[in-house]
Amino acid sequence: MRNAHFAGIRRVTWIGRLRVAALVASGWMMGTAACAADLVIAHVGPFTGPLAVNGEANYAGAKAYFDQVNAQGGIGGRKIRYVREDDAYKPEETIRLLKLVAERDKPLAFVNILGSANVTELLKARTLDQLEVPVVGVTPGSESLRTPGSPHLFHLQAGDRAQLNAILGHLSTIGITRVAVVYQDIPFGKTGHGFAEQLAGPKGVTVVGKVPLAAGSNDARTAAAEMRKLNAQTYLLILTPNSGAAFARDARNAGDATPIYGMSYVTAQGVVEQVGAGKAEGIGLAQVTPNPQSQATGLTRDFQSAMKAHAPQGTELSAMSLTGYIAARVTVEAIKRAGANPTPATVDAALRKLKVDLGNFQIDLSNGDNVGSRMVEIGVISRAGTLRY
Repeated sequence: MRNAHFAGIRRVTWIGRLRVAALVASGWMMGTAACAADLVIAHVGPFTGPLAVNGEANYAGAKAYFDQVNAQGGIGGRKIRYVREDDAYKPEETIRLLKLVAERDKPLAFVNILGSANVTELLKARTLDQLEVPVVGVTPGSESLRTPGSPHLFHLQAGDRAQLNAILGHLSTIGITRVAVVYQDIPFGKTGHGFAEQLAGPKGVTVVGKVPLAAGSNDARTAAAEMRKLNAQTYLLILTPNSGAAFARDARNAGDATPIYGMSYVTAQGVVEQVGAGKAEGIGLAQVTPNPQSQATGLTRDFQSAMKAHAPQGTELSAMSLTGYIAARVTVEAIKRAGANPTPATVDAALRKLKVDLGNFQIDLSNGDNVGSRMVEIGVISRAGTLRY
């Protein structure tokens, strides 16, 4: 009986140990699964509509970097899942989709919000305050989107005021004193022409007139004719990409050779496609990133390498794709600094302290205004149709 009793105890103990081992293994597997869960980063942007070119370019640049990180093992062994939704450049869709993605996918951050009207409505609705998910990268750089802005909105490039200040300073240096402004009839354009008028006087430049262009317009013939009547030495474009290219086309096709300067949102590629390289030569465009086609900086060399390895063949190395790449790198850097189990709150906190050199391009978000860079240069379209600066 005694031996049978101890045999029973040993059997119970053995069974118990098996159960404990099973529970431990189960817990370890659950923990491993939790650790291996994807890190979600989301992109709500215009992949159709008048800003689709910029939206797709931002996406391509960001995705190339995220794919590169995943190919190297992810972040702490966890892969990035990059989610995208098309807001078609409609403010109500931007708000709806941010809420949808935040609830459905639980992203650590959003990247590359585009459109002044979209971001304006986003701020009015206080959507980011409700979601408490950081947004890394905002276009355009309208000051109205920065002051007061949102504590969850992180700007990585010089704002519109800085761009206009650089253009007007350049014009003053080369002896231009009479400028006419064509602006988009949306918050970005209205605020921009106000800044142009404020900044021109101290530089000895006079804004001799201004002409509005409807939101999303691809027909600038009337605006080009009105601008020509103003007898300006230079035209200053405060326009979205498609409208800026359309204005350059319609002015040049009407035989107007007046020098043209635009902000960074107008791409050299878009202008050349509409105007042709010959007529586009000499058009100046402010730039808020290093030249994406140059090998002069560590940032652009890394960008080109990522695009070659991970972007679809033939994807243009543009300022807009570089903008997306920069936003992706900043987001990954913040996630790495947000601890072993990052959350939107810890990523947000890491962004506020972030100071990093991406390769001869400094990002400093530690100064309290959520603006990471103030670099502005003036690029000029060459005879070959490329932007040189």
